[in-house]
Amino acid sequence: MTSIRTIVLTAAIISLSACSNSKAPDMKESSGGSALEFNVSNETANTGALKKEPGKTIDETTERKLIKKGEISFETKSISSTKAFIEKRVNIYKGYISNEKIESYRTNPTEVLTIRIPCIYFDTLISKIGREVGEFDSKKIDIDDVTAEFVDVEARLKNKKQLEEKYQELLKKAASMEDILKIEAEISSIREDIESTEGRLRYLSSQVGYSTLMITYYQEKPESGFNFGGKMGEALSNGGTGFLWFLIVMVQLWPLWIIGLAVWYSILKIVKHQKRKVRAKNHTL
Repeated sequence: MTSIRTIVLTAAIISLSACSNSKAPDMKESSGGSALEFNVSNETANTGALKKEPGKTIDETTERKLIKKGEISFETKSISSTKAFIEKRVNIYKGYISNEKIESYRTNPTEVLTIRIPCIYFDTLISKIGREVGEFDSKKIDIDDVTAEFVDVEARLKNKKQLEEKYQELLKKAASMEDILKIEAEISSIREDIESTEGRLRYLSSQVGYSTLMITYYQEKPESGFNFGGKMGEALSNGGTGFLWFLIVMVQLWPLWIIGLAVWYSILKIVKHQKRKVRAKNHTL
């Protein structure tokens, strides 16, 4: 009999404990019955929390999210043929040229291409270019693992959307204009957060999906003889530039010009005064 009472008492205590730990309702009428109070549980509002499966880590449950960036440079025998080869490979791999720059074209023509290529073809493109040109002058590869940030942003976005749905349900049950305005203000704030988080997620997806490769290639042009005409043209060009710089320096020295003119004018007056004195003395004699 004692054992039965003990079992019944234990069950009652467990039941009361479970009831006390249950969540408060999201909606309730105020004591006056005129306004609708709305609360969101901490579990839902904590939009930054990551919900992982028990016993698993991010590494085990999520595909790695890697941002790859690279830079290569090399010498080529023909700028045009190298560019045609790169453009062909980029088109085959469904990439595109996001930026193109030409430098020092008169002496040693150099081109710099910025390529955006699907990440699965990043290493393949570098390998193909390496086989085509022989060797690189320089090569640099950077890999940034953003898996944790990607998972965190996805989780926050999911939680924010769940929070928005909760407020939408509250909005349907709102009875007064005051409640409607309060809930709509909360929904507007949550919607801004959702759009900002979606933008960040799109940016990360773009950086992960497409890798960036900067390719610099140049062509050394051998000098052909003395090239009198070319050197004369260069001398005239440099001479004109030098004359312009001379004028600029003269203008910058304007304070010295003013001082010099003042000194010259003073000396000129003194000399004229001395001449008049000498003439006057000779006339007296």
